[in-house]
Amino acid sequence: MHCDNSNFFYTIAIDEECQLKNVLWVYAMSRAAFKEFGDVVTFDATYLTNRYDMPFAPFVGVNHHGQSTLLGCGLISNEDTETFMWLFKNWKTCMFDCAPKAIITDQDKAMQKGIEVVFPEA
Repeated sequence: MHCDNSNFFYTIAIDEECQLKNVLWVYAMSRAAFKEFGDVVTFDATYLTNRYDMPFAPFVGVNHHGQSTLLGCGLISNEDTETFMWLFKNWKTCMFDCAPKAIITDQDKAMQKGIEVVFPEA
């Protein structure tokens, strides 16, 4: 994808055994949409719903038509603070080092701590 479009962003974390640990990908259109619609972002992780038993973690915004717009996706190894911090830091880097003004999510403590560290103003 990156060869076809240099604005496509991805990053991968592997463990000590060189197995996939985490992955984040963001389409070029999602990066452009964040500039326009990134004030408020919703974030949640679905637990063990794919064949790899990895939580899927989408970043979603709302466009000027009130429609959901995808701002990035991740597959993560687990739902601890360290993993969320990895995901949030890389997503923020991808989004031109800009943080959203607000993040709407569930009450997960590990997620909340990661948001407090990476997005202290949100």
